[in-house]
Amino acid sequence: MKKGCFIQSVVIVTILIAVVVYIIKYKLDDWLVKPSKELILTELSKNWDKETAYIKESVEKDSLKSLMNYYLENIKTIKEVVNLDEDIFLNELEISIEDSLITDGEISKLTLLMKKELYEKSKSN
Repeated sequence: MKKGCFIQSVVIVTILIAVVVYIIKYKLDDWLVKPSKELILTELSKNWDKETAYIKESVEKDSLKSLMNYYLENIKTIKEVVNLDEDIFLNELEISIEDSLITDGEISKLTLLMKKELYEKSKSN
């Protein structure tokens, strides 16, 4: 291989690697998170009644639905989606709906947790 061909191939490979890194770092969230977030929100609204049929109908149940929608709308990066298992808000949500009765205190606690997590996420960014 000639010296010029080798240098040209190294430059082209370097540019391709830079493009891939740029896409993964800056554009993957736009291409992956936004469409999947819209899909999740539509599925949540379609299946909400079926999935939460065991929970007693109340104003708190409607508040819970709006909290979930708000929470999912505020997911901004793929990193947040990957770390959902460690999410305090979702863990507390599971505990709150176990007994099929949602109280004002549980809604207040979930709201405070969500605000705290969103504040911490915005603070870290």
